[in-house]
Amino acid sequence: MRRLATTFLVLLGGLSLLAMRPAPSQAQTILFDYVGFDYESPNPDTLQFGEPGSGYVGLGVVPGVFLPLIADTTAFQYTYVMSGLVPVSTVVIGDFLIVNYSPGTLTLYEDSKSLGTAADYGINPPNATAPPSFTDGSTFLIGTLTGFQFVLNTTNGSGSYEGKLSFIGGDHFGDLPSDRTTGWTFAGATGNALNIPPGYEHQIDGQSFLDKPTAVTHSSWGQLKAKYR
Repeated sequence: MRRLATTFLVLLGGLSLLAMRPAPSQAQTILFDYVGFDYESPNPDTLQFGEPGSGYVGLGVVPGVFLPLIADTTAFQYTYVMSGLVPVSTVVIGDFLIVNYSPGTLTLYEDSKSLGTAADYGINPPNATAPPSFTDGSTFLIGTLTGFQFVLNTTNGSGSYEGKLSFIGGDHFGDLPSDRTTGWTFAGATGNALNIPPGYEHQIDGQSFLDKPTAVTHSSWGQLKAKYR
């Protein structure tokens, strides 16, 4: 019983990160925002998410790229691909599934809108267009994603995820000041959208941002659960 209580408190402490929000007067520095879908590959059990032996993949488009990065969203399409994320632990608390992943890679790509190939999700990824149509441009920015955690409400498919992002390369790595290559948060939310292509798990939508020092507000476990219902 004591061991179970300890595990719950540890998980609740990790989940409290999701309940922290900057005060309205303190803005975040947003590097890019994105929207897309995710899937598992390999996927040994299609009825489970985050099962042992699976791999988490996310891909999509990046409609906004902001300073200090130099981008041209009029002439180029920007896409992203997350890969290399493998579950290292999964815990179920009530209706909630918490999956923690090994380090992975996040890469942004830049592709000419007039000469390149438009991003195409297709169905049942990986397929002929996904990830290929998301990776056929030049490598814009490469990052290492660590501490990635996915919290999912298994009753309706909604939830959130968060990890730490450090940049290590790419054609525009030099746009980042030396003190801005690390410390970024990569986070987003999932929804039970109706337009998820067959074979994908969730629609995902989020940002990569750098928090300024600020006070935080805390939510109770009940309030946290209510956000994903």
